[in-house]
Amino acid sequence: MKVTHRFARHPGTWLPPLVVMFVLAIALPAVYLGGTLDPAGNLKDFPIAMVVEPQTSSANNAADQVRTAVEAAANHDAITFVPMTVDEEKEQMGSGKIFGAVRIPANFNAEIARLTTDSAGPPAHAVLHLDTAPASGALSSGLFTGQLAPVAAAVNAQFGKTLATKATTVSAATALASPFTVATAPLVPLAAHTGLGTSVFYYAIVLVLLGFVGASAMHPIIDSAIGFLPSEMGPKVRRRGYTHLSRLHTLLIKWSVMLLAAPLCAAGLQFVAGTLLDMPIPSPLQLFLFSTTTIAAVGIGALTVFAMFGSLGPLINMFFFIALAMISSAGTIPLEATPAFFRAIADIEPMRPIVTGLRSILYYDSAPLSGLETAWVDVAIIGAAGALIGAVATSLFDRVPAFTRHPELAGKALA
Repeated sequence: MKVTHRFARHPGTWLPPLVVMFVLAIALPAVYLGGTLDPAGNLKDFPIAMVVEPQTSSANNAADQVRTAVEAAANHDAITFVPMTVDEEKEQMGSGKIFGAVRIPANFNAEIARLTTDSAGPPAHAVLHLDTAPASGALSSGLFTGQLAPVAAAVNAQFGKTLATKATTVSAATALASPFTVATAPLVPLAAHTGLGTSVFYYAIVLVLLGFVGASAMHPIIDSAIGFLPSEMGPKVRRRGYTHLSRLHTLLIKWSVMLLAAPLCAAGLQFVAGTLLDMPIPSPLQLFLFSTTTIAAVGIGALTVFAMFGSLGPLINMFFFIALAMISSAGTIPLEATPAFFRAIADIEPMRPIVTGLRSILYYDSAPLSGLETAWVDVAIIGAAGALIGAVATSLFDRVPAFTRHPELAGKALA
């Protein structure tokens, strides 16, 4: 009892875990809440297409006037307009390069002209289209409409005032008060069971967790198998005789098991998502290969971190593969709507190419411009870098007697 009391009172027992917990209590909300609380306020250079179709009438320049007014009234810091044709809009939105489009149809001039001339026939119906991109995520579509819908409404009212001054009758002035309507709709609707464009993000999370959590489970299990750690199942504790393996050889064994587990995990995940939950999977083989590579790459990297940093490995892996990666992945919040810090680290965080690759496969039919090739390269680099760093680091550790994992040799080194 005295030993327990003395041990519990010693600062080395309770102070380190308290410090770790307090640091987590500061860091985690700073990452998750700091990166997500104000996407509209953080919005910068949000790429939006400006599409003015060739007009069927040259009776007036209403289309150009409205385009100029929309561009002038929009928040230039938040929005970047990219002029393009209808075909370019479909291509760019179909590969995730733009988050929406302001589209003025070909009959816009003609319909406005019919309003001003009070011609006979059916009522004039000029429409300004706000084309959303649901494949980029519900929040991206919300940011697009949140920025452009008020602008379009204001331009409609101002343009109506200008036209109303030319009206010759009260009825014409009333009609010209709102000369066009604003129609907001997806250019290409998403299929059902895609989570309003979030299925890609959650699929990516599961892939990363399979690699990261799998490595976290595999690391102590294999260490127990070689006798470096005891294995504990409920109240039962088992201590095996130590099998002397170098750090490099131990890491190679763990990598090998991860490579065996990766295709099994990818197949299981795809079966649950596609067969049991009816998630649309346009390219099953490509998704399986990409998922396998992703799990293997993340798992190899996570095991390398464990081999290099020991007890600090779980914290490092959690921040690198999960906490920082989720916000910088553009899975739910576009990078253009995150603080500058997350935009800066997006190129080195692993979840960014994973989300890009999955979005290309699941939403964009692996279109050439959708970033799939780059995602493959980036994921391969993650795995290769993890393997190279792990091999070099553990080889160097093995050269230092004080770094041995052998219990008896470690005791002699300390003596």
